[in-house]
Amino acid sequence: MTLDGYCTLGVDREYDLTESALLKALDEAGVDRAVIAPVDRHLAVNNREGNDFIRKAAAAHPDRFIPACSANPWYGDAALEEIRRAVGAGARLLVLHPAVQGYLTNDELVWPLLDATRAEKIPVYIHTGPPGAATPWQVVDLADRYPALDFIMGHCGATDFWNDVVDAGQAAPNVYLESSLARPFSLVGRLSVVGMHKGIMGSFAPINELTFEWEQMRRVLPPEALEDVCGANLLRLLLKRGAL
Repeated sequence: MTLDGYCTLGVDREYDLTESALLKALDEAGVDRAVIAPVDRHLAVNNREGNDFIRKAAAAHPDRFIPACSANPWYGDAALEEIRRAVGAGARLLVLHPAVQGYLTNDELVWPLLDATRAEKIPVYIHTGPPGAATPWQVVDLADRYPALDFIMGHCGATDFWNDVVDAGQAAPNVYLESSLARPFSLVGRLSVVGMHKGIMGSFAPINELTFEWEQMRRVLPPEALEDVCGANLLRLLLKRGAL
């Protein structure tokens, strides 16, 4: 199975991606399925509204979309309840965006949310990069604290923290590197050191053009790594909760 690890579905300030447009892009790129995540507005506020929108889209296309969910840890107990509700309804990945949600990645504010996520057996995707709210080493700090959780380093710290990615990727066995914004040719060089088993192809559509990102990734990846990076590595994490 080919699997795009991160697409933002919906229309918001910086996003404009409808279900039909995403399906068309997946077909053009020859990609089987995509993880779909809420827009920034729904990561920061109105978490339930965003999670329900994603869930309904995935329910309408169960063979193409895999739903992610989010909750802002500032909501405290309400955030924990929302994560449990969303995962119970089918979400398979938790999205955290510290810069948008308003905290530092490894702040103790987020620990209760990670405790709840660990119990649900789903991976955690963290947007990393400027302005410094989410750096590769902050992700590693969480990974050390939660060795039973799988963390996906979204964007590989692009662009300000690219030079930390290889060391950080080697520092924790439960940290995986997602390609979007980091560029495929850069990711391949990092994975040649960290290990191809830790690479996850994500387009971050519509911020990036999905078909172009997939074309470039297939062009630069070693043939023997295509299956793992373009789907199998992420699928292995998603299946820890059970069959999709």
